Amino acid sequence: MTTVTASPGVGNRTAVAGPGLPAGHVNIADRVLQKTAERAAADVIGVDAKSVRVEIVSARDTAVVRVTSPFPVPRLDDTAAVRAATPVLEAARSAQSELRSRLTRLFGREVSRVDLTVSGASAPQRKRVL
Repeated sequence: MTTVTASPGVGNRTAVAGPGLPAGHVNIADRVLQKTAERAAADVIGVDAKSVRVEIVSARDTAVVRVTSPFPVPRLDDTAAVRAATPVLEAARSAQSELRSRLTRLFGREVSRVDLTVSGASAPQRKRVL
């Protein structure tokens, strides 16, 4: 029999494995889950992982993830890109849903809610032509 537990705060879940699996414990540090969530959020939103902040709150077999991040927007002087862009609120809701699904899969436990706070705008850098 194998018991799998994560560290306190986030990992309050214990699973017992059946025959054929090695005996012992697997502990996942809170920091690992936080870094995983930060990178997943940065990938889903489309920003640098260094600009994303994540807080994970756990209760029983679920987790709530709070993400604070700038959001990518087109350069305002690029009218074609502005017209083609998805509205920020719509894009944020889509990112929120995708992030919840991805984190549930990555953590191996239910993420009941993802709170997303848009902390600013991130525009692509203008390239210089020489």
